[in-house]
Amino acid sequence: MRQTIKYIAPCLLFACIGVAASAQATKKVAPNPDAWLYWTTAAVLLVIFFFLAVVLYSANEVLKKEGKGFSLRHWWTTMNRQFFTRAVPIEREEDILLDHDYDGIKELDNALPPWWKYGFYITIAIAGLYLLRYHVWKTGPDPMQEYDQEMKVAAAQIEEYRKTTGETVDEKTVTMADAAGIAEGDKLFHSNCFSCHGAKGEGLVGPNLTDKYWLHGGTINDVFKTIKFGYPDKGMPSWKNMYSPTQIKQLASYVKSLAGTNPPNPKAPQGDLVVDSKPGNSTAKSDSTVTKK
Repeated sequence: MRQTIKYIAPCLLFACIGVAASAQATKKVAPNPDAWLYWTTAAVLLVIFFFLAVVLYSANEVLKKEGKGFSLRHWWTTMNRQFFTRAVPIEREEDILLDHDYDGIKELDNALPPWWKYGFYITIAIAGLYLLRYHVWKTGPDPMQEYDQEMKVAAAQIEEYRKTTGETVDEKTVTMADAAGIAEGDKLFHSNCFSCHGAKGEGLVGPNLTDKYWLHGGTINDVFKTIKFGYPDKGMPSWKNMYSPTQIKQLASYVKSLAGTNPPNPKAPQGDLVVDSKPGNSTAKSDSTVTKK
């Protein structure tokens, strides 16, 4: 009986690991009404496997006493030589020598390594279980369901973070920062933005930020939105993953504070003339004399 446990225990261990992994994958999704079918089938198969192994082992022990027993080691050695590795002694290598000859290097017709084949067989078995689990019984979430669930969890975490830290400002509610906030925005600008817009906002690769012409709107709300989401197709990256909403507010406020500073060597105007009459509102007037990119 000890030998039975010795051989069966690893199988049961791996089966339990598979069940635990499956449970881990399903714990975040709503219970499936058909889940009982999967768990019942898995439990029945485990029980059948265990008792079948016990019966076979007991029958083999009886046959051994009569000299007709089954030797697992002998069976495995025979199968390994004939079907798995087809191991050939060195003195018989000429029997499996192929006609291929590359600069004196010859090739033997050996079988694939056992570890490779066993791994391949295991992946086939796992694929079958995966097919049953997710596409036949449908007792687990598919990749899209997992993605949607993770996105919901992430959104809840973001909302909780905003409530905890007070980071509730967005492109609809943003207002101009105070002098201290603009000073912080100055630091942020000269950390990442000056390489495209110039040290004084005069414009280099990016547009001039000191005039009244804007490519994507010139209110504090528009500037906040541009910094947050960016325009990657025009070379403006999104900074929402780099800066917090408060930092984007500070940066947008600093950009707005550059209006009318008249730096030396400004870049030619781009976009539309924007009259920012009230915070959060903008009136764009088309000007055909400027370059729009």
